[in-house]
Amino acid sequence: MKMGVTLRKPTNMTEVISVADKGEAGQERLPVTLLLPLFEFCGLVLASLFSDWLYHALVLGEPASDLWLGNGIVVACMFIMLQSMSSGYRPARLMARTPFTTSMLRDWLLTLALVLILSFLSKSTAQQSRGALLVFGVTGYLVLLILRRLTALLLSQAAKTARFVARQIVLVGSRKDVTDYFCEQKLWSRGIRVVASLIIRSPSREPRYELWINDSQSLCTFNELSGAIPYLRRIPLEDVVLALPWSKKEQIRSVLDTLGALPAALYLAPDPDMDFLTSGLGGQPGFSDILNDPDSGLCGIRLARRPMTPLSRLAKRLFDIVVSATGLIVLSPLLLLIAIAIRLESPGAPIFRQLRNGFNERPFHIYKFRTMHGTPEKGTQSFRQTRRNDARLTRVGAFLRRTNLDELPQLLNVLAGSMSLVGPRPHAIAHNNEFMTRIAWYASRHHVKPGITGWAQVNGLRGAANDTKTMQARIEHDLQYIRNWSFALDLKILFFTFFSPKAFANAF
Repeated sequence: MKMGVTLRKPTNMTEVISVADKGEAGQERLPVTLLLPLFEFCGLVLASLFSDWLYHALVLGEPASDLWLGNGIVVACMFIMLQSMSSGYRPARLMARTPFTTSMLRDWLLTLALVLILSFLSKSTAQQSRGALLVFGVTGYLVLLILRRLTALLLSQAAKTARFVARQIVLVGSRKDVTDYFCEQKLWSRGIRVVASLIIRSPSREPRYELWINDSQSLCTFNELSGAIPYLRRIPLEDVVLALPWSKKEQIRSVLDTLGALPAALYLAPDPDMDFLTSGLGGQPGFSDILNDPDSGLCGIRLARRPMTPLSRLAKRLFDIVVSATGLIVLSPLLLLIAIAIRLESPGAPIFRQLRNGFNERPFHIYKFRTMHGTPEKGTQSFRQTRRNDARLTRVGAFLRRTNLDELPQLLNVLAGSMSLVGPRPHAIAHNNEFMTRIAWYASRHHVKPGITGWAQVNGLRGAANDTKTMQARIEHDLQYIRNWSFALDLKILFFTFFSPKAFANAF
């Protein structure tokens, strides 16, 4: 394996992509998803005050109402919430040719309708002018149009000067296919930055794979595609685009199986041999237009998506912080009593830590109450699963395991950010190494943070997993959770953790 070879100047088209896409040192993303909602909030509040003044002063000839400041705040919050839920603040959508999309108009009309319904239910319609609301509907939408158009222009200009990054991707394919995709799609003009290029060479040539890393300007070579995974995990990427001919089915499948371990969306680029479709038939949309993903701005078939949107990850993280911090404070007397009981029964620290793999297989130390005599194994080679009636268990430890109280110290992991309240349970590293080669897509369970409890656990799939069949069932539930994540599902799992008998099955 060759790593860290610095090239002074680009010697092939792959490196030309890297140099053209590098941008300035210290480049960071503009916080568009935070700034634009803030500007829209201020703009809508001002528009509501202006509309009320305009209608009352010019039409009715009387002072403006005092209610419209509150109305403007409510309308702005509701609209921003609806737009966030419909991905309206994603850079790819904002940089589209028509940033004032139908979704924005739909959410604006829905917001106004909800305000009317709330006014009716609160019996305040008599105090509010329908004329002022109509004026606000027009002026507010004009404010949104202007802000969206300005945002689109500013982002487009910033992207062209490499001061804005909307997405960070990795291109995979032959040198020619990667270069063609980059140039034809004009990725740089949409703020899409190629952070690495994974080149697949001819089967007769060695090394078989080349990984060009943009930031470090280094070239790594591998004979096995899996050798690139550790380096790709260190890169802040969001999408992987396979610029491979569709006729190479086995190669596409092999790349998908390997790169599926990364917590990134996977796209299959249009086949160059299908160019005759891009012109459109009979005035119908062209092939490339059909394959354009409005959320990412990439052209291709999305084969796998990222588990959660940035807004979903933020909401989940805030929930984790609030609940874990509250839990540590409220349960501190219980935690102290458990620690004292453990210490009185057997010598040794009441809490032990063990190395596990978390999000994107990043190692972290998990905390648990000690349930065995002495210090449990910390290494991965001598790891041995707990069995029913295990002689190593203490009496206090057996009780803690049956009641799941031994997991309470993991609230510290949740507060620190290495774990979540809900997610796939982190397996011992020895387990990961063993089942990674046996179960397809096993690594996909690391696309989200591990959890104290999970969908597999509340369905009775906990305890020792000594065979592939048992582990396969657990992994299927983990992947089902990742694919169908919602905040409601997290709340459902937390409820079942406390009140479902299945959650306590196989607890020993």
